[in-house]
Amino acid sequence: MHSIKEREKMGLLNCVVYLIIVGIITFIGGRIFPRKWIKENKFPFESFKFEKNGKIYDKIKIKKWKTKLPDASCVLYKIMPKKRIETKSIKKIEILVKESCIAEATHVIVGVLSWLCIYIWKKRNGFLVALLFNILNLPFILIQRYNRPRLKKVLKINSMSC
Repeated sequence: MHSIKEREKMGLLNCVVYLIIVGIITFIGGRIFPRKWIKENKFPFESFKFEKNGKIYDKIKIKKWKTKLPDASCVLYKIMPKKRIETKSIKKIEILVKESCIAEATHVIVGVLSWLCIYIWKKRNGFLVALLFNILNLPFILIQRYNRPRLKKVLKINSMSC
């Protein structure tokens, strides 16, 4: 029989292992998902009215802190495109728009699946792990929702000049 302390540690460990596995599977799914299936101008990727094409995020000073968060493209640069616009290539910007949709979707999916920690680690502990995970995950979703309208604007300007 395990002591209460051991069961608590196991519950936390099980949640962490589960979240790592879900994160890896979701990441791989996002890498292989066909980009042509993404409709960046439709729900859920199109800006909602209240977002004012990403301007609402200026209120939380997203421009100041978004670059301070870890970016998968810096670590996995061989399989993920850089997030910075270094060219006015329409094709490159279109890729970045699609990638922002994939990034948002994967963060939302892992956030939703994190709530299964409630069943992995019973009582309020699993709930607290899922809540904390979602709070820490939310800025990454907001960054995508902030960047996408800006990328679309650059795309529109560049396509008009051609």
